Amino acid sequence: MGRLDTVQADISIIKAATKTAGLYYRCKLPAVRQWLHFLLILAALAMFFGGYAVVELRRYPLPPTTAAGIYVAMLLLLALYLAPGFPAPREFFSRRIRGLRGLSMLFAAFVLPYAIYSAATGDFHSGAFIRLTALAAVSFGTFTFFPVRRPDRLNWQDALVLLSLFVPVVFGRIGGIWNVPVNLDFMTRVYLVATGAWSFVVIRGIKGAGYEFRLSWVLLYDALISLVCFTAIGLPVGFALRFLGWHPRWRGITAFAADYVTIFLFIAVAEELFFRGLLQNLLEPSLGSRYWAQALASALFGLTHIRHAPAPNWRYVILATIAGWFYGWAYRKHRNLMASATTHAFVDTIWRTWLTLP
Repeated sequence: MGRLDTVQADISIIKAATKTAGLYYRCKLPAVRQWLHFLLILAALAMFFGGYAVVELRRYPLPPTTAAGIYVAMLLLLALYLAPGFPAPREFFSRRIRGLRGLSMLFAAFVLPYAIYSAATGDFHSGAFIRLTALAAVSFGTFTFFPVRRPDRLNWQDALVLLSLFVPVVFGRIGGIWNVPVNLDFMTRVYLVATGAWSFVVIRGIKGAGYEFRLSWVLLYDALISLVCFTAIGLPVGFALRFLGWHPRWRGITAFAADYVTIFLFIAVAEELFFRGLLQNLLEPSLGSRYWAQALASALFGLTHIRHAPAPNWRYVILATIAGWFYGWAYRKHRNLMASATTHAFVDTIWRTWLTLP
């Protein structure tokens, strides 16, 4: 009987170990897939911008080492931009970016792209370096050394970081940083989005921002519904205000798709993160109303367009405010920025292709 008990005990141990291993691998597989999704999207963007670079190098010939340095800096910025948008990388880094040491490592990662770019191009400017490092230092340092007390509401720390990221864009202070072969302002936009995402999503741990790079048919459907609803109102208002005009500049489906991708990445995601994922999201519990939060975020979004020529451009403010309401609806429906950013990018791409005034 003693030997039989021993065998049964061994079998029980094996079963328990097998069950534990199975549970372990079932838990690990989603994380592995999320890392894989992150790497695949990064690779796809690397190929897309690699093709873009080949075309641009015909217009602006550069030495191979210079072109490689700009390209590597861009890829590093894209990796920083994408990582908080996937659960596995976000959770991995959230556990490790703690205290002064974690802050120093993150700060170094954000300095690295400009260091590589300036070493490859010889285009180092202390003013540009200070602007970039100040953005990261204020954003990361604020949430690290002054944690928010009410994580579900708008705090003074949130307002400070939002303003530090917002003011340079509104007042045109994001240019003159990446100047070779021409002014590459889109790299600063990627830097700003990455800074905001790491500050709020990773360090602060904000809930409901929707900074998730995932799409679904339902999400895409509601994004298109938002586009149709805005079009039904925006087109008559835009023509009545003489803000819109039929001026087609169709260059083919490839050019349209390329415009859409660049607008989505460099404009739509940036503005939707700020106005919907952060501002509207934090205003809802602060104001006690999702509709007032959506309306206020939309109005502020509209006002940021007032400096567009001819300034003050109130027509642009009106159209952008209306558009902001529908972007806010798409975001609120799914709590995912991909919904509002998809609508936003379609609106901008269609407008630039067919409806901008000569």
